[in-house]
Amino acid sequence: MKNDYKYDAFGNLDTDYYVEQAYALRSAYYTEMTKKTIVAIKAFFANLTANRSFKTAQQS
Repeated sequence: MKNDYKYDAFGNLDTDYYVEQAYALRSAYYTEMTKKTIVAIKAFFANLTANRSFKTAQQS
């Protein structure tokens, strides 16, 4: 059975490599979620002002 784990020079599992991979994945995830959140907030406020009816001074 072949394993695809990365090992350091001493034959131990290279935890530093996997920690760096986790940081990179977490960063990419947070970046994507932040972008999606900003788009959703902008869309919310755009729809809020677009659907708002303005009253004129002569309405009775």
